[in-house]
Amino acid sequence: MSDKSKATTEFTGRRQFLKQSGFVGALAVTSGLSTQVLAENYADNTPNTSMCKFSQLASDFTYLNSGTEGSMPKCVIDHLNAGLLRWASDPTTSYESDPNFGKRQHKNRADVAALLGVEKDNICLTDNTTMGLNMVLMGLNFQANDRAIITNHEHNAIVSPLTVIKQRIGTKIITREFPHAHKLANISADELIDYLFPNDPALRGAKALCVSHVYPTTGLRLPLNLLRKKADELEIEYLIVDGAQAFGMLDVSDGDEHISACDFYACPGHKWLNGPPSTGILYLKNSEIHPPEFYPTLSQRMYKFEDATDKTARPFPMAQALQVRGCSNAPGFSSMLRAMQFQHDIGGPKLVEQHILTLSQSVKDFIAASSPNALASPTVDPSLKSGLTVFFPFSWYKPSHLFYDKKTCDHVVAKLLEKNIQIRSIGFDEPDQNEPLYALRVSTAVFNSKRQLGIFQGALKEVLSQLI
Repeated sequence: MSDKSKATTEFTGRRQFLKQSGFVGALAVTSGLSTQVLAENYADNTPNTSMCKFSQLASDFTYLNSGTEGSMPKCVIDHLNAGLLRWASDPTTSYESDPNFGKRQHKNRADVAALLGVEKDNICLTDNTTMGLNMVLMGLNFQANDRAIITNHEHNAIVSPLTVIKQRIGTKIITREFPHAHKLANISADELIDYLFPNDPALRGAKALCVSHVYPTTGLRLPLNLLRKKADELEIEYLIVDGAQAFGMLDVSDGDEHISACDFYACPGHKWLNGPPSTGILYLKNSEIHPPEFYPTLSQRMYKFEDATDKTARPFPMAQALQVRGCSNAPGFSSMLRAMQFQHDIGGPKLVEQHILTLSQSVKDFIAASSPNALASPTVDPSLKSGLTVFFPFSWYKPSHLFYDKKTCDHVVAKLLEKNIQIRSIGFDEPDQNEPLYALRVSTAVFNSKRQLGIFQGALKEVLSQLI
């Protein structure tokens, strides 16, 4: 099948699923909504209970830390509670054959795939991003002479399994350093990608490029289409992406950020998507992958792949083999899908992305107007921006005086929490620095509003005014 035909088939299948699920009607009604309307009707915590609200977040609490953990709207909580009761009432049937809760997860995998514009056998449902990345990195057949490329800002979910591979096999890990945080403001996406991954013999022909879609350290986004282009240019075998800070914030079902740009993409359901804890997705581009190229290390199905040369010994697609691993959080997976439906109910993932990035830009504008050098997040190239804004604390009345230490950052976080505002501090490595720098990180989620950001800005000014 040609790429064009395949894309048409995937799109048609996705539209058909949305129609059957009742999503198309919701999209037709809400597709013209502005982000302001979304904020007023869905994001703000108002007494109107006819809509699915984030009612568990107190009305006087401004939660700006979805990069660590999201919340859940009422419809997702209700769906999860109902699922748990249903499971408890008939455990054996639920586990063995229920279409929503069964161990093979055919229905939920197919529904998630349809929403992402891929096929069921490209999708394995996981407990979190770390599980997905470990499935991939421990499953691929790395050899001693292979090379894996990472950056100095990768999460331990990538670093830890690669460290195991390095120690056990001898695979070489090449770490590329980001520019200094202060230089990120004015850099373009093309310049950054070429800086991080130059066409150099040390990188060409590497086994894997393992990077984050959005970095928790600076909020910087690496566009998937540019990563794919760079991986192909360097003849890198696998592009492996940590989507922990992207899924639910960015629309990975369409356009330049489509998930299919990656060979593997692991992401959670509990952060920006606002699904239940212990839910996630692993995307495998090659649904036919099998040993010795890839082993199902976290699975009950490896014995089915024992004779890798015999196709009759491979009755399971790899995603299904990874899916069957004992009793998983099946009610949670079903409720994660409800969280994906919620995004479509309020206008679709593209509108959600626009809402989140619009709010995040207002935070960046506020910091830039007060202390431009304090920003550690990109500010010029839109394709590098995300819903995370990272900045160094500064003295409000002496804005050129920046603080880079953990103590000051934790102090600001604590003082804001006293005012019922939750952000967090984050540390990251910098070139030529012996110790990590620390900064403040603000996450603007779908449930946040301009009113809440106004409250945050006023409180932040008060706290920073006390820094000397």
